[in-house]
Amino acid sequence: MSRIIPFDQCIARPGSLLSEHLIQVRQSVEGFLNNELDAFIQLAGLSGICHDIAKSHTKWQDYIHKKTKEGPNHSACGAFFFSYLGYYMLQSMGKWDQYCIEWLWFVRDIADHHSQLHNLSDKGWLKDYDWSELDLAGIETFIHEQYNELIINKINAESLREWLKKDAEEAVEEALDALQIGYGAWKPLKLMRRVQKWRQNTTSLIAGDRFDVKQVYTSWFDTNDHYRHQELINDYCRKQNCSMSVIRLQAQADIMSQLLQHPEGRFFTLQMPTGYGKTITSMKIASWFGEQQQFQKIVYVGPYLSIIEQTSGVIEEVIQEKALEHHSLALLEEKDDHKQSTSKSQLSVESWAHAIVCTSFHQFGKALFPKRSQDVLRRAFLQDAVIIIDEPQILNPDVWNVFLCGLEALSELLNLKVIFLSATMPPFHYGLSKQPIDLQVKASSNHDRYRLFIEEAQDEDSLVTFLKEKEVSSQAIILNTIEDACRVYRNIAEKEAYLLHGLMIPLHKKIAIETIRRGLIDKHRKHPLYVVSTQIIEAGVDVSFQHVARAMPIMPSIVQAAGRVNRHLEGPVLGRISIFPFYREGKRDTRSFIYPKSLQKITDRLLQQQPTWMESELTELVKHYYEEMFRHNTYEAAMAYIRDAYEGEWEKLSSFQPFDDSVMRLPVFVPWNPNEDERQLLPKSYSILQKKFGLYHAVDIYERYSDKAFMKRMTFDDRKQFMILVHYYVLNLPVKKALKVASKEDFLTHRIPMLYGTEVYDSQVGLRAQFDQFDNFI
Repeated sequence: MSRIIPFDQCIARPGSLLSEHLIQVRQSVEGFLNNELDAFIQLAGLSGICHDIAKSHTKWQDYIHKKTKEGPNHSACGAFFFSYLGYYMLQSMGKWDQYCIEWLWFVRDIADHHSQLHNLSDKGWLKDYDWSELDLAGIETFIHEQYNELIINKINAESLREWLKKDAEEAVEEALDALQIGYGAWKPLKLMRRVQKWRQNTTSLIAGDRFDVKQVYTSWFDTNDHYRHQELINDYCRKQNCSMSVIRLQAQADIMSQLLQHPEGRFFTLQMPTGYGKTITSMKIASWFGEQQQFQKIVYVGPYLSIIEQTSGVIEEVIQEKALEHHSLALLEEKDDHKQSTSKSQLSVESWAHAIVCTSFHQFGKALFPKRSQDVLRRAFLQDAVIIIDEPQILNPDVWNVFLCGLEALSELLNLKVIFLSATMPPFHYGLSKQPIDLQVKASSNHDRYRLFIEEAQDEDSLVTFLKEKEVSSQAIILNTIEDACRVYRNIAEKEAYLLHGLMIPLHKKIAIETIRRGLIDKHRKHPLYVVSTQIIEAGVDVSFQHVARAMPIMPSIVQAAGRVNRHLEGPVLGRISIFPFYREGKRDTRSFIYPKSLQKITDRLLQQQPTWMESELTELVKHYYEEMFRHNTYEAAMAYIRDAYEGEWEKLSSFQPFDDSVMRLPVFVPWNPNEDERQLLPKSYSILQKKFGLYHAVDIYERYSDKAFMKRMTFDDRKQFMILVHYYVLNLPVKKALKVASKEDFLTHRIPMLYGTEVYDSQVGLRAQFDQFDNFI
């Protein structure tokens, strides 16, 4: 017979009694949900008591005392305990019919509190357990001390097996039946409110559990902070010494005047031409909300790492506050001595425990529709926040309306303000119940920065001739595919020519962008500068060219590309953007590899109305584009995911992806090393990691990654930081392409295999490959 550990002697972790941990989590859950009715708070508190109760299992105690390497899964057993106790608690209060759905939510949350969030119909937790390995008498005494309502309920092997045999299955079915809507009409927002409430309950449990283990320090802005930020923004804008400064200041004043007419709105759109200072203006609006309406936090959400990192830098420069960055290459918070902070900082990052957060669409999507239990921590400190969503038109249109509906429900639950930023704003009326307040400044014909020309078709040879005929010192050429970009780049063959595309590792791409940025502002540059790129330069790269040549895309992409032309009104001459059909080798129209035919037709029909367009004329063109786009397809099919999630199929909604990610990808490590000049341009965060781990060469980094003993010796946080260093060298390739550069065995053995051979990757063109095989890859 096994040696049972008395419950009151069991520990949750070294130095912490299990009973004390459970009580702490109960109190935290009840405090988090203190606005609810008493009966519900009591049920929620019971989930905190039960979630780790199976850690009293003898084998789990052996594991935490380091007598064995692994303990049994305690989550499912904890869910079973809660199902039994919660059911009889509700029955004793006469509240079963009222709260049977919430009961099942908590059962599922406890079962999932260290894993992926599963569907309610998953009954893997509903089984018999080895009760002889737990001190059930001690557990019964503990539970009865906590809840008088359960004093008549026995907790022994017989009563638990009786619950499993007679009533448990039926109770689950009753709860699932209560969730069924039937064939009648249903309203997405009403169901989404319930779904978001479920995940807020999940947050109460997960936050209570995690924050009892590791303390998280928080600090929020107060009224004085927000007032000071507004003054700093005003000072910064006044000091900008460029031709656009006066225009930007006037635009900002116009926007603030519009805001004062509708200060109580919850959703806002901030529509300003690219380069007019949308980000700075949005920060001023957010600070005004903080000063006037006591909002205490700002969360900036951007589509690409380049935009997020750039915005974080702008925030630090302008309002003199350091933002917490949360994305795939973000470091832990730095100390003054540039050493990494203690392990609690990683939890602070994951829970966004900071007054300013800069994060990605991907991470924000996890807050809205979490996939794993840990994801809900992003919601723990989101109350009274201003959410700034930059370039929302980049979101996958298939999930746009679901995203909006989820955001509206969450904003009501947590008292959020939401500001959308874009020069090309998609429609909202299919996803939101009310139109956002429109804060808008249109480009004035008095301040046009460029003229758009519709040109004749080009191929990789004629395009180069077309470019070299232009007597300008800087040009960007944006192609739709990587193969097209590489062909044009090879043909240009100029000293000051650079290539950017999605098959360059993050480290290489960052260095290339910084090289381009410095080249553009170099007043002593002797040669014309050419940048050949795919769509990645259209958003998030603050660069300005005298001429941009753009292979015909769709309308929003045209406007974003135009935003790289004469961005700061650098001179008296209008900039120029040239739009043209591109045919590879004069035959193949590669546009359709990237953009749907229906959207191409709308774009072409609008552009063909006249041969040239001024900047100030494009606003209406974009508006008509989106009207036509959503007239053809309202993208409401995905709203059915909301009903599925409400009825228990959570995994459908948590599969939400901000971008079209239907192609499965595999990671490969590229051992590329910058040369001496390029090393001067290394990102600061990358240099910190190099110094931290004492690794300065790609192959050395990969050797450490392949050393299982080295990886195992590291703490969780150090391992996470080391993997950020590794991912500066990683490309995520479509499966078929990845298996051409590495074998299945390599992926199974290393998970991230390394590409061998110096011929595989090039310092100018990136991954050496048959790029035409990547024609649908951005």
